[in-house]
Amino acid sequence: MQCPRRLAVALRLRDTTRLPELARIGTLGARFGDCDVVVSRSVLVLIVAVAFGLGCGSGGDDGSGRSLVVQTASGAVQGFENDGVHSYRGIPYAAPPVGELRWTPPVEPSAWEDTRLAIEAGDICPQEAFGGLPIPGFAPSEDCLYLNVDAPAVGSRLPVMVWIHGGGFQLGEGLQADGGTAGDRIARQTGTIVVSMNYRLGQLGFLAHTSLTEESPDRASGNYGLMDQVAALRWVNQNIEAFGGDPDNVTIFGESAGAFSVCSHMVSPLAAGLFHRAILQSGSCQRRHWSLAEAERQGDRFAEALGCREAPEGVLACMRAAEPEAILAALPPASNFGFSPTDGDTGSWAPIVDGVFLSDQPSASFAVGDFQRVPTIVGFTKDEARLFVWLGAIADPPLEVTADSYVDQVSELLGGNAELAAEVAVAYPLSDYAEPAEALAAVATDAVFRCPAKAEAAKIAAFVPETYLYQFEYPNGFFQLVPILPLLGVTPPPYSLGAFHSADIPYVFGYDPRVDVTDLDAGPVQWEPGTVDERLWLGMSSYFTRFAETGDPNAAEAQVWPVYDAESDAHLAFDENVVAGTNVAEICDSFWVDKDYLVSVLGEGTTD
Repeated sequence: MQCPRRLAVALRLRDTTRLPELARIGTLGARFGDCDVVVSRSVLVLIVAVAFGLGCGSGGDDGSGRSLVVQTASGAVQGFENDGVHSYRGIPYAAPPVGELRWTPPVEPSAWEDTRLAIEAGDICPQEAFGGLPIPGFAPSEDCLYLNVDAPAVGSRLPVMVWIHGGGFQLGEGLQADGGTAGDRIARQTGTIVVSMNYRLGQLGFLAHTSLTEESPDRASGNYGLMDQVAALRWVNQNIEAFGGDPDNVTIFGESAGAFSVCSHMVSPLAAGLFHRAILQSGSCQRRHWSLAEAERQGDRFAEALGCREAPEGVLACMRAAEPEAILAALPPASNFGFSPTDGDTGSWAPIVDGVFLSDQPSASFAVGDFQRVPTIVGFTKDEARLFVWLGAIADPPLEVTADSYVDQVSELLGGNAELAAEVAVAYPLSDYAEPAEALAAVATDAVFRCPAKAEAAKIAAFVPETYLYQFEYPNGFFQLVPILPLLGVTPPPYSLGAFHSADIPYVFGYDPRVDVTDLDAGPVQWEPGTVDERLWLGMSSYFTRFAETGDPNAAEAQVWPVYDAESDAHLAFDENVVAGTNVAEICDSFWVDKDYLVSVLGEGTTD
């Protein structure tokens, strides 16, 4: 067959940098249209394994002193080597949560006897394609509880960083399909091991229901996605030493819902002792969470929407027999990112105070010091919500921000508080912004992200001297979905996205998101040497990994990152130049501090 030159070159040169990409293909016919035959994924993985000398039982010492074959508690796994990094993809850390295991806490995976080839990322958990985008190869599966490891080929007792992906608890995967959150660059550059995982999302990850509560030995339901994350942390505790890691030096870090997860673990007894440092990027636990009773009432609505509330075989049997597509269609999250009323019946799927994973409101636990007092970094981006306001504008129904609708939309954002919305309109006057959408984005940035994060940092700092705050301010980041927008007939926003929500992620992992996401053969690319982007990634990743190693992000040659407390209000600003400052997001203290604004926003932790 006549296949594309890039595939032929990769195989001929035994180019291990292409191996993860080749293993993700699915079928040669679907991925490489010029091929004369269709080759299945399983056959392809076998071909690639043989071509690269990765057949079962063949993975000896690669010259670095550590074998590519690693023995885990469930069985041996064999990864691949790429420029001094040993990478492993798709290692099961829990059994598939299907059948009777749907909506139960995760259980240990079945053991295997032969060496497992760990070169292909596991399937992503059931979810809708982001914004309905036509993503090639998008095929979620409930058999999705897998993790990935990138480890330096040499060294022992190395610091470990465990990444928890974002996506509003509705979307995402530990290792992005474009490779943007692969940990190999961090491992190669800093000598740190990086682990990432998939976890259950949406209705499958956070459904509470009275029948589920009744069958539970703990008399609780919901929070299954968080329990998955704990299972992955337990896996790290049990197995990471065999990969060269230190189970006594584990940092959990995450962005958005990933940060929400991090602070949930900080206050949960189920995660106690499984990590030793924490990094929260653009997320906090300051907003009120649903109680178990409130979440169970939504569970009744979900069962009715699924057609199972009065099922003769019983509500649980009916729900567990339903197809994942039907489950995702029952009470889906709002499509307009929470900034205005929606058409249809929607749901909120996020962590709840269930009495087991979370015994109290996290904000209250942080206030009294009832949390794991580990060194912590808290951060946010300068223009977080510009992304959400724009995405709301291209959603269905669209969010339309005008001078006439501004105050009402602020009120909606603040849970219907019209009196506070009027005050906000004075503090954030439309005359200060080129577009009404920019004004709404500024309000949402502070009310949803920056001010709650500062409040949480202050509470943590009262008990943990090693607390650090940052703001990501670089305005020239790149939103990954931009290349595909013309296919949807969508034009970019009429204003700059600035330092938008998630813009800091590429500068932690080191991969430039300026790739054509319609080209599955592209793969991740690195920042161009000598650019501002490369300098920013080298600086930011160094701060994070030094913190992961010692609990202190500082080094003699770097700008000092001062510790944070409410009185000094010191922070580090990541921009073209990294500088220290004080009084970031001053409006949080001058305007929001005495306001009752920690209410339902973006569909997370809403109340009836």
